[in-house]
Amino acid sequence: MFMATLYSLTANYDKLLQLMQDGDIDPEVLSDTLASLDDAIEDKADGYAKIIADLKGQSDTIKAEAQRLRERAQSIDNNIKWLKQRLQDAMEQTGKTKFKTPYFSFGIQNNPPAVDLVDESKLPVSYLVHVDEWHPDKAKIKDALKGGKEVPGAILKQGQSLRIR
Repeated sequence: MFMATLYSLTANYDKLLQLMQDGDIDPEVLSDTLASLDDAIEDKADGYAKIIADLKGQSDTIKAEAQRLRERAQSIDNNIKWLKQRLQDAMEQTGKTKFKTPYFSFGIQNNPPAVDLVDESKLPVSYLVHVDEWHPDKAKIKDALKGGKEVPGAILKQGQSLRIR
C-alpha cells in the first residue's frame, strides 16, 4: 500500500483548498477527498507520535546513562585522589620522598602558592573587587505584563508547541 509523506499530504490539502476557493470542484468529490486526506493525516500523525515517543525514550535513556557515567567518573577521580594521598602520606612517613621503579618515577613536590582567606572582613579595600551585576527578573516582568503594565524593553510572547499525550 502506498503511504504518502506528511509533506505530500499537506500539499494535497493545500491544492484541495485552492480548488475549493476557485469553485472548480464538485461538492461530493470535495467531501470524499477531504475525509480521506483527514484520515491520512491523522494516520501519519499517529506514526509521527510513535516515533517521537520512541526517540524521547532513547533520549531519556542516553541522558540517564550519561549521568551514571558522570557519577562513575567522579567516583573514580575520588579513588585516584585517595590513592595518591595514601601514597604521599606513606612516602612522607618513611622519608622516601623521591625514587624510581622500573615503571614510574615518584616524587613529592611543592604546589604553586595559593591564597587562603582566613578572614575576608579584615582585607583592605584595595584588595577587594566590586562586582555588581543586574539580571532581569523574568517572573516579575511576566507578572507586570500579564497585569497590563508596560515594561520598556520587554514584551509578552505566546509561543506554541506540539503536545502529544
